[in-house]
Amino acid sequence: MNVAIPLFGNWISPRFGFSQEIWILTIEDGKVTTQKTISMAGLALPRWFDQFASLRIDTLICGGIDRFCHHQLESLGISVIPEIAGDATEALSLFLNGKLEPGFRMCRGRRRGLRGGKGKFFGLPWVMD
Repeated sequence: MNVAIPLFGNWISPRFGFSQEIWILTIEDGKVTTQKTISMAGLALPRWFDQFASLRIDTLICGGIDRFCHHQLESLGISVIPEIAGDATEALSLFLNGKLEPGFRMCRGRRRGLRGGKGKFFGLPWVMD
């Protein structure tokens, strides 16, 4: 399985299509076997879809994403986990453990460690359009 995570530094990019780089991971038997970061700087949105198709991405973990991009990715057979906010490594860990859901927010509070909660998400009617 190939997973893509748009990055903003070490964080998940808050908006799909505006990231300068994408973290690409190959996962086998629940473990990361290969990983690389590729530049997306200067690429128009249609080229993003071409890149994802050529890299055979199965799953995208991202921040905000508009309806058009969501549908385009799904038409390519890519599963989208949207509205994720926080550290990319921590999101990947949750994904590997089967605990990452759309709208998940990760934040650090005083002495509370990692907290997660579902943010306001578009909901099923939006996805079903």
